[in-house]
Amino acid sequence: MMDHERKMEDSSLVENSKTRIFLHLTKTAGGTLKSVLSDTPNLSTYFVYGQQDVLRLKEESPNEYDFVYGHSVYGLHATLGLPESTRYMCFMRHPVTRTISHYYHLRNVEKGPIGDRIRASKDINDFFANNSHWEFSNFMVKVISGVGNARPSPGVNAFRMAVDNLENLFDFVGFQEYFPISVRSLSKLIGHELVVKKDINIGRYSLGDISSTTLSRIEELNIQDIKLYKFAIRKFL
Repeated sequence: MMDHERKMEDSSLVENSKTRIFLHLTKTAGGTLKSVLSDTPNLSTYFVYGQQDVLRLKEESPNEYDFVYGHSVYGLHATLGLPESTRYMCFMRHPVTRTISHYYHLRNVEKGPIGDRIRASKDINDFFANNSHWEFSNFMVKVISGVGNARPSPGVNAFRMAVDNLENLFDFVGFQEYFPISVRSLSKLIGHELVVKKDINIGRYSLGDISSTTLSRIEELNIQDIKLYKFAIRKFL
């Protein structure tokens, strides 16, 4: 086959890609869903754990998988050479409980510098009174808009971008609070029966340890996420 013919064939394959990208937003039942997808027969999923996985997949054939699943932000399709029409999915969770769960996960599990910085605070109340972390402030807007942890350019409205992406580019949004219902909806959408065998990575903490001042601070930090969550509930639930 001549080079230009091979390129045309490869381009046709990409343009007809079946691949959906499933963004794993931290502490939205992602560990449980990952297990479900792994155990589903005849469903091919490529799990992305870091940049090396992205580069490896880019060198292979990302369009051959049903799902590319992992911690990423909107825009991964462009990095992988998939078409602009590539569809996305994700699970969401109420931003206040998601942030609290994420805080305790990093404090109790993360062994690197982020976890060390969080553990340097006495408790959750001390941390939110005196510190910040980008994943605790409108995290879902940052992921779904594609802005990530970068500072948006002047005039860029990340919330509006996230709404537009959900409206036009996402086939499915599930909700941690309605996990069984969301899994049934996803099963119907993709034509595969997804079976939940057990919950994974369940957080253990007491909401009674969190002061009303801290709760108010977390709400303040996630005003846009709360608006986005309500929009997604209306559209997808």
